[in-house]
Amino acid sequence: MKSVFWKRAALLLMAGVIATGGMPVNRTFAETVYTYKDEASSLTVDGINVRESGTHVVWRSRAANYAGQIYYGNTATGKTLAVTNHGKMTDTPVVGVNGKGEPVVVWADKRNQIAGTVNFNWDIYSYNVQTKVETKLNVNEGQNRIPSIDGDYIVWQTNPQYDMHLYDQTNGTLTDLGKGRDPVVANGSIVYQGGSDGDLYEYVISSGTSRKILDLSYTSYVERFVFNGEQILWKQRDSEYKGKYTFLDLKESDPQPVDLTQPVMLGKTEYKEMSISGGTAAWLEASGGEAIVRSADLQTGKTFSLGVVKPSQFVGFNGEELTIAKDGRLVSREVVKSETGDTASTAALQQGRDSIGPNGGVVAGGQDVRLTFEPGTFGKDSRILVEKSGPAATKNKEMTWLGISWTWTSEAKLEKPASLTFELEQSPATADRANRTGVYRYNGATGQWIYAGGTMDASWRNIRTQVEEPGLYALFLNEPSFTDMKSHWAKDEVEVLASRWIVNGMDTGRFEPGKSVTRAQFAKMLVEAAGLRGQTEGGVSFKDVPAGHWASDAVKQAASAGWVKGYEGSLFKPNASITREEMMLMLTNAASLRKEEQSEALTAYTDAAKVHAWAKPSVQAAIKSGLIQGNGDRLNPGATCTRAEAAAVIYRWLGKKGEVFQ
Repeated sequence: MKSVFWKRAALLLMAGVIATGGMPVNRTFAETVYTYKDEASSLTVDGINVRESGTHVVWRSRAANYAGQIYYGNTATGKTLAVTNHGKMTDTPVVGVNGKGEPVVVWADKRNQIAGTVNFNWDIYSYNVQTKVETKLNVNEGQNRIPSIDGDYIVWQTNPQYDMHLYDQTNGTLTDLGKGRDPVVANGSIVYQGGSDGDLYEYVISSGTSRKILDLSYTSYVERFVFNGEQILWKQRDSEYKGKYTFLDLKESDPQPVDLTQPVMLGKTEYKEMSISGGTAAWLEASGGEAIVRSADLQTGKTFSLGVVKPSQFVGFNGEELTIAKDGRLVSREVVKSETGDTASTAALQQGRDSIGPNGGVVAGGQDVRLTFEPGTFGKDSRILVEKSGPAATKNKEMTWLGISWTWTSEAKLEKPASLTFELEQSPATADRANRTGVYRYNGATGQWIYAGGTMDASWRNIRTQVEEPGLYALFLNEPSFTDMKSHWAKDEVEVLASRWIVNGMDTGRFEPGKSVTRAQFAKMLVEAAGLRGQTEGGVSFKDVPAGHWASDAVKQAASAGWVKGYEGSLFKPNASITREEMMLMLTNAASLRKEEQSEALTAYTDAAKVHAWAKPSVQAAIKSGLIQGNGDRLNPGATCTRAEAAAVIYRWLGKKGEVFQ
């Protein structure tokens, strides 16, 4: 029998070495445009761990250290009642309706812990709302956790033994089901993960028999799942740290796993919330620093988004509708489907719904695009309209449109930049493609696409940038190359920076990597790499960088940020070749590296004594950070910095910030 511990350990060892044998993909999935509307119930919900079944709702009040108490409410009547008031720890409340039609609340409870003692024991309790009868269900001592209820049956597990127990409310019998984890009961069956292998099993209560319904190889495992009595939705992880959402329909004669999403890399933020009901699945995904509700139609395979929420707001399906806990009330989220091309109905809905005021807010246009406005972006309410646009054409042969283009308009002028996020249907196939993907704004006056920036998240599914004005925005892959860089050591670094318009080549199609970089050129590279924007009027200025100079704005921005300094007489010497130690000083300032007067960073270099005192703290910081690498045992602080060297250090800086991927 496979051990789940060794299974996951094997995944870590095999990551990057072997390709996973993924589950079959039975359908072709495509994004469509969906919108939604919310309808709040009369029920006030003030707490966390909200769960719902039909009109019945349970939650735990907010308190530190699990000290919140269990509450029940009814969305039809709006009434609530306190199920517990003992003040001890409670957790994981759920609610169901027994065979007599009576609502029953079940939860984990720590009331039997003696004050002043520490133990890990939890008990499972039920409370019949109609008869007002409370019952302790378990007879053992231990960590009885994670209850599930459906009809007359209640199931839970113990930790860390993974023993499962089934309680029958009709006769009060308790059955030991053996080893298993996270059991969920629904429609007379219990689905659980194996206690030792982590695959999925089904236990049929009427017959008392078990069967394995999902057998994964050592390269994959079920991370978490939900079960509604007919269908199972789970998050599956593989040996390459990629995850995907998959479901299984137990009603079919030969149920087979169906992928709802393509595998994506493990992100910096992952959410456990998911739900499935009535032919629809929903889960939370990190998108541009926020949590977005992602959903899928299990019949058509189409995926779509249902807005931005906080993870604590996600409740799940109550049996029919998706429910969100919002502003102290339960909100039913109804899907309003607008097929691609139905711009009239989409526009009408957007115009009526998306009004952003001084407090800021978020506007989403289907799955592909989202605009986030910070407080203070508008001085008064402004109506925002987001519309899907057609194919984006460009004469630049190095640029390829990636199928996403949207136009957005605003009634009022923006006082500060907005955050624009595009979501890709599929992640780029390679890190190189992810690094070369960017957001572009169309300039109607010139007929050209202007680079607007763009930073991919860790999943390579979302790219975000700051935008200062409305307009037509699209996603492009930019793949420039240079005739003299085909076998150069800095080829990748130069081409990625060129794809982001941080460096440029010559009219001859060459890059000239060995040429020196001027002070003005390097200042501009830093500003472009940082995406530094803002007004330059009234800032630091230099006599030899007058208004109209090609680098005037970049030098002013870098000087105002404290990255660069000039010489006596208000001179910057923009055309002077920058030395390596000058370059390190500017880079250290831009990267906000910690500078130390005393360090051993220079001891490995035979020419350390040639570093000037004014540059020494910055040089040491640049070396310690890994942004600077010497030439063997020499640092060459006084040598001029070449175009290839400058590109390499800028690329490393972007990598340190998580903006380029290896």
